Amino acid sequence: MRTRSVVGFLFAAALVLPVGLISSPAGAAGATTACKTASGTATFSPALPKIGSKTKVKPTVTIKGAKVGGCTGTVKSGTFNASLKFANASNCDSLLKGAPTGTKGTEIITWNTKKTTTVGLTLVGVKGHVTQTKASGPVTAGVFKGAKQSGTLNYTLPKGACTSAGLSKVTFKQLTPMVIK
Repeated sequence: MRTRSVVGFLFAAALVLPVGLISSPAGAAGATTACKTASGTATFSPALPKIGSKTKVKPTVTIKGAKVGGCTGTVKSGTFNASLKFANASNCDSLLKGAPTGTKGTEIITWNTKKTTTVGLTLVGVKGHVTQTKASGPVTAGVFKGAKQSGTLNYTLPKGACTSAGLSKVTFKQLTPMVIK
């Protein structure tokens, strides 16, 4: 039963986690670009209270210095930072139950060309895939302004997260290419 709870939590965590995402800007809005790799760490502040806690919080999820690579077009790689906020108060139990978190925020990608892309991100869990989340949103400034970024990420929780301690961080890797078009 404990394994089932952890699996359920992972699904819920995937629904809320930030993911600074990868998209490769190689030109103007309307162009299609993609990046093959991305990875990083996302932190929660405050941490989501562990299973069994009645306390709920609206954490800010922060990503700093995540990496993206294998991009098409005029950019080849970059780093990104993101700041996302839960709109709904949550804890590990509510995530296990699949309660929506309304996680949204801003991602800024700095490309190898020194140009930037700003994206208004929204995170939505992938039904039936416990540790996956779709991250998408409009490009609001910089390279590709007016286009939309999309992609899917896979998350890994540290040992003991939500069971013996609250959820304060996860690592993530790109599952499908991040595309801006």
